[in-house]
Amino acid sequence: MTRIKKALIFIRDYTDQGNDQFFLWCENTLINVSANQLVQEDAEIICHDYWLIAPGIFKATQKLPTTVTDLEELRISSSGRRRDRETREKIDISKSLGDFVDSEAILRYLAIFNRKAPLDEALLSIIGEGLLSCSEKIEADAKKENEWDRFVQIERPVANYLICAAATGIAINTDKLREHKEKIEFDYYMALKKFSSDYDVPLELPSDGDIISRLEPLGYDFSGVNVDYVLNFVPMRDNYAEDLLYLRKISKSRKVLAAIPLSQKRIFPIVDCFGSITSRIYFKDPSLQNLAKKHRDILTPDAGRKFSYVDYDQYEAGIMAALSGDPLLTQLYADGDLYEKVADCIFQDKNKRKEAKRLFLSYAYGMKNKHLIDAAFGYGADRRATKDFFTQFKTFEEWKASIHLHFESNQRVGTALGNHLQRIRTGPLSEKEKRSAISQMVQGTASLIFKKALLQLRTETNLSLKVPMHDAALFEHSETYNTQIVTEIFSNTMTEHFGGKVVGKASLSQFSTNDN
Repeated sequence: MTRIKKALIFIRDYTDQGNDQFFLWCENTLINVSANQLVQEDAEIICHDYWLIAPGIFKATQKLPTTVTDLEELRISSSGRRRDRETREKIDISKSLGDFVDSEAILRYLAIFNRKAPLDEALLSIIGEGLLSCSEKIEADAKKENEWDRFVQIERPVANYLICAAATGIAINTDKLREHKEKIEFDYYMALKKFSSDYDVPLELPSDGDIISRLEPLGYDFSGVNVDYVLNFVPMRDNYAEDLLYLRKISKSRKVLAAIPLSQKRIFPIVDCFGSITSRIYFKDPSLQNLAKKHRDILTPDAGRKFSYVDYDQYEAGIMAALSGDPLLTQLYADGDLYEKVADCIFQDKNKRKEAKRLFLSYAYGMKNKHLIDAAFGYGADRRATKDFFTQFKTFEEWKASIHLHFESNQRVGTALGNHLQRIRTGPLSEKEKRSAISQMVQGTASLIFKKALLQLRTETNLSLKVPMHDAALFEHSETYNTQIVTEIFSNTMTEHFGGKVVGKASLSQFSTNDN
């Protein structure tokens, strides 16, 4: 049965006075419709820049249209090219429409869309027909790349759920916001001043180039890795990495807090369901995921409601165990806290869990054996104990090698339901590409499972999602709600995804350091 498609063309009212205009194009007819008529549509609605208008539709009707396909979101999420996701905000619909509508008409349309020219219904009809033609091509491309099912089953319904959640807003504790705003400028300046003094650098946040220029002469190797990887996983002779990460964290929180005015009692973030090549979810404007834990108490539940925070436990390790089938890794994950066991084996000290987690993930994503042992020794581990521990995972190593071979042979790698990474060069894989292949499999699978869990949350009537945090979620609920239901949804979703190869783990934890 052929699905009926209708192109949506909208003119946004940027004053938020409810004067948005909506036009539907289908079968050579352009109709001006209200928001209420729009959400009652049974047809698949084709549009672009849906993120811009969706909150307004929800605000007016308390619901969204059942089936909406944002052409650029579908194109970008299906391409597998990192650059498409990195440049998404610099490219408008004109690139996709260019094969179906002449460039002059597109420029005139963009002037109308951006409210720089008066409405021209004849031109909107041309654009509507172009959007429908364009949708056929982009959908065909998505199906060819085996990405369509993921889009229909996961990405589109998750986007709908998240847009509704964000459009209801999150209450702000003004007193806490004021307190943090007043304090963070001082904290940032003092951290910046101390960092500048301790490491004899200018009084400014170092760029990636500055960091590389400082560390490379000291013997730190950046070939095939980025700055974040070195700062997070490679031990150093001093506290440079630790201090810089702390400074970066304060800087990010400072930007988020600065973006929220004291007059604002409620915030309405913008949803980005494809925030990375592995399809992580981001909230933007403000980017709440960048708030440090000590600043997160600016968010507050509505009257008569409570916040809870559910988090996957040892998420990446569990996913790696299930994907690889490594018996030792599976057993370590099943027996308790895997990172404590790693700490006990290589440090003989379970309290070094943080260092053990860094080492394990460095190993898992492909740090060379010598560098891994040197890193462990730098943290105080015994070299022999480290080597003996990490040479046990033979099945996991075979799995990684098979992923590398697949990526090199097929020029792409992805999860059980699409979300592939496309190579941009040929020949043997670089070390960076090897790490990227494993990351795409593990992190892409993590995103998929997380989104499946969010879809399960939709059925919980006394619960509302507030902030997704990659592998955790802040949700609001009635005071009598049984929060154990959410941890079971999260853990069961992971278990079911892998057919019982591993049993998923999730628990309630602190969202803010000031939680009771």
